Amino acid sequence: MIRIISSIFVVLGLAACSGSGQKGNTLPAGVSSSLLVEQPSDWSGSYASNSEVQAFIDRMESVHEYDRHQLEQAFSYIKQRPKVIEKSNNQPEVITPYYEYKKRFVNESRIKAGVNFTKRNESWLKKAELEFGVDQNVIVALLGVETYYGRITGSKDVFTSLTTLAFDYPRRKTYFQSELEAYLLLVRENGWNIGETKGSYSGAMGMTQFMPSNYRTLAIDYDQDGKVDLWGSNADAIGSIANYLKHHGWQTGQPWGVIASVTEPEKVKEYINRGRSPSQKITAWSSLGVLPLQSPSEEKSGLIALRTEEDIVSYWLAYENFFTIMDYNPSRRYAMSVLELAESI
Repeated sequence: MIRIISSIFVVLGLAACSGSGQKGNTLPAGVSSSLLVEQPSDWSGSYASNSEVQAFIDRMESVHEYDRHQLEQAFSYIKQRPKVIEKSNNQPEVITPYYEYKKRFVNESRIKAGVNFTKRNESWLKKAELEFGVDQNVIVALLGVETYYGRITGSKDVFTSLTTLAFDYPRRKTYFQSELEAYLLLVRENGWNIGETKGSYSGAMGMTQFMPSNYRTLAIDYDQDGKVDLWGSNADAIGSIANYLKHHGWQTGQPWGVIASVTEPEKVKEYINRGRSPSQKITAWSSLGVLPLQSPSEEKSGLIALRTEEDIVSYWLAYENFFTIMDYNPSRRYAMSVLELAESI
């Protein structure tokens, strides 16, 4: 569908320009929507015919002075992408046991590629570690888990994915409508074309897989070339991840957690894998039969349990830095995979 729109732009004879994250023909920033062809006369079946979408357009026009004609045209060319909903309901971070999940990321190929990425970008990683206080191996591991160090950044147009989730995925529609809003503002701010930005099925973009709101507020032009480019600039990706983690509370030089033993799992069942922040100090855990097997911190921690083999559950007392990784992706399997990959690198 995006190819159709791009072809229409070409027929109109509008000049093409390059832009970060854009594939195919792109319009120069500031091209008036009056130059675009009219939307299809029959909107039936497209998102432009959806009353919620029309209300969303009303808001974009009144709050952000967005060009209504441009939005109606963009929504008139797209329909629901069912695969997006299917994938959102079957995320491996939720349904796959840890011992299987981590094999996708903590393996010889990603470790080797991570070491090579570190060598190639040593100066930027050292700079980010010094300026933001974030362990450079964690920065690299996040890039490794998210996109295989930039190799796999997603091939679906972000606009259709976000629109599908914003209006046909009730469980999180409020969140995705806000991300769709952020995406459209990002498009305008960067002179991109609606619908040509490629990303994941959930609308995440670039090497860092930032959602649009994070791209707008936390992505940085670390190489100072005048633009934020999370697809083509390793420096921008490194600096943006460091900025993100610092913003969400990364504690410089602090451990992420310690291995623990649990004498009576049933006794602490209500505490296992609960919440998104540390909950109790070591004295409280000890009274519940949760004992660290390494030197513990006096800071608060949360109790993490993951199935490390088919018939074995392992426990950790996790500190703030573990939960900061969860701010990137709210899955304990994800956070542990990132940290294990970081340690391996």
